[in-house]
Parts: sequence; structure tokens; C-alpha cells
Amino acid sequence: MKKKLFYFGLIFLALLMQSSFLPGLISPGAMGDAVLMLVLAMAVLDGFALALSWAIIAGALYDLASFTPLGQHVIIFLLLIYAVSFFSRRLSVEIKGVGMLLLVFFVIAATLISKSLFIFFLMLGSQAVNFFQVFGGFKDFIFQVGGNAVLFFLWLSALKKFKKTFL
Repeated sequence: MKKKLFYFGLIFLALLMQSSFLPGLISPGAMGDAVLMLVLAMAVLDGFALALSWAIIAGALYDLASFTPLGQHVIIFLLLIYAVSFFSRRLSVEIKGVGMLLLVFFVIAATLISKSLFIFFLMLGSQAVNFFQVFGGFKDFIFQVGGNAVLFFLWLSALKKFKKTFL
């Protein structure tokens, strides 16, 4: 029960960060994605089976908080955590050496895929999409990847510390 309450609290905190101060931290085009990075950290530590329900909950709440069609972020999160858990179970993922590079690669790939799928869903809904408005320029992308890396390692260390202390 502690784990469920803690995870739900982290999802709520990530949603609060995503909707309050992260957009104004650098610029709206370069903000990090706190919810996605939390779900990825859960997938790396717990695997796909345990992170599945949390990804659905986080995605649905993220859709409601960001006024996007319900299920859009759920699909994005499920595809990304499946890929990340697939590779993290087959490769050594630790915060040292090559594992650190692999985790950074996960963050970069998740950022690219998340934005690309978001643009795809916008186009699927027959909305006019300005690619550079949604994706941002190269500088925005670098800031976004950096912010996502910081958020990912923050969530990863918080989850590890919680598991070590309480479980």
C-alpha cells in the first residue's frame, strides 16, 4: 500500500510540475517532460508488467491535465515503456559506465519518439500542425533532452531511495 500511495503521489507531483513551473522555466518549447520521465524510471526499475498500470494512470491523468484527447499519452507511454523495459532487461542498466550512456540514450529516444507521436496524433486528428512549434528548434531540443535527463535521474534516484528505505 505504501508503494501505491508513493507512486500515485509522484505522479501527482510530476503532473503538478508539468503544468505549473516547468513550462516557464526555460521556454514552453524546451520544457522537460516530467511525467514521461517518471514513467520511464518506473519501467527501468520495475519492468513492463509492474509499470504498465502506472503508465496507464499517468497517461490518462496527463491527458486530462493537458486537455489532449484521452488515451493519447497512454499510448505514447505504453509504447515507450515497452521499448525501454525490453532493452533494459537485456542490457546492463546501472548508473555507471556504459549503463549511464544507455540511460541517456533512453532519454533521448523517448523525447524524440514522444514528440513525434504527439505530432502524429495531432495530424491524425486533422489539426493543422506546425512542426517547429510542437518540436521546437535544435536549441529547444537540446534543452529539452537535458531537462529530461535531469528529471529522469531525479525520479530514478527517488524511486531507488524509496525502495531501499521502505521495501
